[in-house]
Amino acid sequence: MLSRRVFQVLVPAIVLDLSLSEPADALSSRELFTIARNVNANVLKYAVRTSKDGLLDPSEPIEAYWLMKAEDGRREELTWTERHLAYGFSASNASSRGCVLRLAACPERELSVRASDGGYRAEMAIARQPATLRRIYVYSEQHAFLPSVRYVELSGTAASGKPVTERIVPRRVSRR
Repeated sequence: MLSRRVFQVLVPAIVLDLSLSEPADALSSRELFTIARNVNANVLKYAVRTSKDGLLDPSEPIEAYWLMKAEDGRREELTWTERHLAYGFSASNASSRGCVLRLAACPERELSVRASDGGYRAEMAIARQPATLRRIYVYSEQHAFLPSVRYVELSGTAASGKPVTERIVPRRVSRR
């Protein structure tokens, strides 16, 4: 049986799509940010894992999972291919107060997960400003067997409290 994301998993992680339909303040205290795609309403959530005392679990500080909104809203774990090619991540320097997070799709853009105001947040540079990441939206078009990413938008809140957005247009690879 084919999965709801059979072709998307074959594309590098930069193919991630995020919908802007969720307000930034809709995140729970455990959720860090959401990835939405123009393909369907399913979203990918990244959240912290905490121990019983509410502190970040240094052994496995971050989790990622699908919310199948286009179907019945159930939670679904990432497949092996998704974890390794598109939506996976690595966490390093983990402590009870935070960690460094790198997404497989864009490992050169580092996120710092930090304890803040009774919860945690993912901080990174968005449009060359320190910001808290809330959403990633990826717009792609289907071509033959693989989708082609047209752009990725990072959305968050700048240190000043104002919304900040950055659009990334991937370089096209020449096919010679």
